[in-house]
Amino acid sequence: MTRTASWLACLALSCAIARAADAPIVQDQSHFEQAVRSNSPAPYYVLATIVDDVKQTRWTGCTTATLLEGAVHFEHALDYDAAGNEQVREILLSATDHAYHFSNPRALANLRVDAYGSDDLQRARAYLRAHGTAFLLSTDWAKIEDANKLNRVALACAIIEHGLAARMSEGTAETFAEP
Repeated sequence: MTRTASWLACLALSCAIARAADAPIVQDQSHFEQAVRSNSPAPYYVLATIVDDVKQTRWTGCTTATLLEGAVHFEHALDYDAAGNEQVREILLSATDHAYHFSNPRALANLRVDAYGSDDLQRARAYLRAHGTAFLLSTDWAKIEDANKLNRVALACAIIEHGLAARMSEGTAETFAEP
């Protein structure tokens, strides 16, 4: 391979890596569906893109499935009955990119997009890089409690980025993982 060809190959590889690094992280569909279909009082977290159609802004991050469901109820003025709940599930599951548009201020407020900042998420990512995720799937409560000293919603997002389900425990509101 000539020097020019080597340089071009290296440039192409660098561009591909840069594009992959910039690619948004999307929660896998099976975990997203599990979160949306759950009726447990210990809600799952979802990773979604929220578009504010009034302010023309987008936010990609984590919230509980129940908060996202509530926002859809408000946005579409759906009743909190079996039919309304089914419509909400259909709306959420039909968007395979997990992007949702809202213009109702009450719906947007329900999402709590200010629950954590980028610094919180960076700390949670660094924590999981340093400690791994296996302890989150165990009963090592001391390590799980240590991890929950971080912002719990940011921790959930970092867990989802590792391909696991993230959930809020009933009662203590601690974040933990499931396969």
